[in-house]
Amino acid sequence: MGGIRSREAEDVRQAWGRVTRWLERNAPKSAAALCGPATPKMIVDAEARLGVSFPQEMWTWLLTNNGVRMADDEGHYAAPGSSFLPSGWHLLSVAQIVKVCEWRRGLEAMEPSPDPDCETLGWHPDWVPFAVETDWLYGRFIDTGTGMPGRWSDGDLNRFETHDSLADYFHSLADEMRTYGKAEDGRLVW
Repeated sequence: MGGIRSREAEDVRQAWGRVTRWLERNAPKSAAALCGPATPKMIVDAEARLGVSFPQEMWTWLLTNNGVRMADDEGHYAAPGSSFLPSGWHLLSVAQIVKVCEWRRGLEAMEPSPDPDCETLGWHPDWVPFAVETDWLYGRFIDTGTGMPGRWSDGDLNRFETHDSLADYFHSLADEMRTYGKAEDGRLVW
């Protein structure tokens, strides 16, 4: 098991490194919007509060990057240049992961999904978000039970075929940045 975990950690480090290197070379203001690493205590506290264990890939990424700078004290709106993911989405910090997860769980509790199928479920307790758009109605999550990334969308089915792992998501992002991304005033735009 240790070999698998260290390979997962190395895969996500390499993939995230590709993203950050592109940003540093091509969109320095977007690169500057990245926060430093989360602490192990922050992650452990988030896991305890949410009642889940984050997959190794998520731990590795968060110990490298704790999301992006925010423009407001509540941590809801990303600062200019911070929403560099396609469609203007942004990466979440550990604190924002907890906020978004608790909000999504609250929505599910208020209006429970009649069908337990993960594609139609509003939110599953094992899901942990890692990226969102501004109003949190669309985003990406990791299923802590399987380690698989998925995508939620308000009013649409959840999707799980998006990527095989968090590392795969970051590799795909780096490829998209290289192919479709451009910099304007030091910020990545699509």
